[in-house]
Amino acid sequence: MRAGSQFRGCIRVKSGRLKRIRHYAKGEFLSGIAGPGDELGWDEALKPGERLYRETLEAVCETSVIITSRSDVDAWLEVAPSELVQLLRGVSSDLHHERYLARPLELLPVRARVAATLWLLALKHGRASEATRVLDLNLTREEVAHLAGTVYESVIRTLTSLKKEGVVDLNGRVIRILNEDQLARIGQIVISEPHDENTVV
Repeated sequence: MRAGSQFRGCIRVKSGRLKRIRHYAKGEFLSGIAGPGDELGWDEALKPGERLYRETLEAVCETSVIITSRSDVDAWLEVAPSELVQLLRGVSSDLHHERYLARPLELLPVRARVAATLWLLALKHGRASEATRVLDLNLTREEVAHLAGTVYESVIRTLTSLKKEGVVDLNGRVIRILNEDQLARIGQIVISEPHDENTVV
């Protein structure tokens, strides 16, 4: 499997990180980051059909994956109980992170959208360092904008204001989260306690 080539079948990330890049007629956009344990390709396998884009992968660091060919996936789906396949079709989605959001990401104000995106990235891909979390995924500001569903200029403004408020620290493409609780509040993140699903940060 080569970086930048369209992948077919299903992929499980064993270690490392992968950028998921969607290529449309008018440009390419970062659609997400996959880390250890993440499964890719199931949406296409379970819900085949014409798409307006093609998706490629790019390693952020040294990465190991397990690849299951599309023919093997199709063969498994043919013998799997139909109820299970229907269930998987219903739950397959890239929006698992939305369980942390009070509203869908696209309905949040821009500042909240950027803050929520940073918080979610830190939760899944952040590296612990001296009581803070560090995002060193080598993401450009434009790629952060893709993930937040906004424009480059809004990301720059939001990051600048978050730095002034002491919420984050910036060093090139490395973002250090200095105050996760404050970032969660700005991003309208909902954190559920084990016995109380209505706790709002």
